[in-house]
Amino acid sequence: MAVVISVANQKGGVGKTTLTMNLAYALSAMGRRVLVVDIDPQFNLTFGLIGMDVLQHGDSNVGTLMTRESDIEGTIVEVRENLHLIPSHLNLSAKEIEIINTYNRERRLEKALLPVLPDYDYVLIDNPPSMGIFLVNSLTASDYVLIPLELSYFGVIGMQLMFNLMRMIRQETNENLKLLGLVPNKFTRQTKVPKMRLKELKETYPDAPILTTIPKAIALEKAQSQGVSIFEFEGDGRAAKAFSKLAREVVELVEG
Repeated sequence: MAVVISVANQKGGVGKTTLTMNLAYALSAMGRRVLVVDIDPQFNLTFGLIGMDVLQHGDSNVGTLMTRESDIEGTIVEVRENLHLIPSHLNLSAKEIEIINTYNRERRLEKALLPVLPDYDYVLIDNPPSMGIFLVNSLTASDYVLIPLELSYFGVIGMQLMFNLMRMIRQETNENLKLLGLVPNKFTRQTKVPKMRLKELKETYPDAPILTTIPKAIALEKAQSQGVSIFEFEGDGRAAKAFSKLAREVVELVEG
């Protein structure tokens, strides 16, 4: 049965899509069966994985799945061995209004995923950078939350928003939701500020697991612009090694 992990942060620009994509590749390379779900209306993860083929999925995407206009078997796209995708689409924003007005709206994604959970080891959900029905659905359907963040002042302070939201979700729709860990992203040693913020983060949230730090790397930006994973672009670089280490950490934490 799959473990469902939401990659989430209400702050934008922290690298959620990059983390989801490269962690999925790393886990699949370890022989784990991975399903990634793009529930962000900006569909950057979908574009990164299947390019312009995103246009072919107007009738079979995460939005039509949640409004029950498509079934999950017909919505899943094979990206490579051990790695599948439920795509987002340009029309996802329009679906939000429909979903808000449906019965049991917070559990639409959870119910849609249920039939295929036995087919995978991990389900990774890439979320929009805002509080709304898509993020609530994602957290309701998840076992764990993985939170990427930049080590800036506002990045550290913004963590409280995510913890408040997780507390609300536990009280209302998913009492078993757990924090898998924080992933400091775009880390640079060129200034003292990131190190200082990392120290502050540990002091402010002593019970929050801090996982592998992902370095700031031009290779990551280039890989994303070309729609490929860091492993395909620069498999022996610092960033690829960091994501491989993160995948091993996730497996150890989840599988023991």
